[in-house]
This record gives sequence, C-alpha cells and structure tokens, in this order.
Amino acid sequence: MIDASGRIAEFYLSAEGRKVLRGLVPARGPFEALVIATDELGPLVRVAAHGPGTEADEGVPVMLLRWDYIGTMTFTYQREVEPARAPIGFGGT
Repeated sequence: MIDASGRIAEFYLSAEGRKVLRGLVPARGPFEALVIATDELGPLVRVAAHGPGTEADEGVPVMLLRWDYIGTMTFTYQREVEPARAPIGFGGT
C-alpha cells in the first residue's frame, strides 16, 4: 500500500473511475488532490488542494478514491535522511 498522506498527488483515473466519479472530477485529464490518508480501500483526498484554508473547527470536505479507480498516481517523494551519528572512539591525544 502506498502512503502519500500529506502530499499533493496527481491522479489519472481508469475508465471505470472516470465513469463513477463523473461530475466530481474533471471530465478529462489528470487532477491534483491533497492526500489526507490512505488505507486498503484507497486514498482519502481533498480535491481542492490549492483552495483556501479552513478554520481548525471547520470540517474538511474529502472524497475516497478506490484503488481500482486509479490508473496512475504520481507525487513527489523525498526520503527521510537519518541524522548523522557521532563516531565511536576515544578522543584526545
């Protein structure tokens, strides 16, 4: 399972996904969405990823994209760099 939580992803839907989500996503081409969370069913996304923010006590409208509706999903992935460890040994001269 891919965990893209907290990332903006670009989704290319399968023919079935495009049909099922008609009216909720653009009629053609890919679309971007902020991935809120992922699980075995698919990613939970906020389609208006670049829209205005919400107040802390407001709800955030989200949509579940089933994995079988997604043809391709792309996002920027950056590995976490482990902190450098100090060398082990005896110092001094």
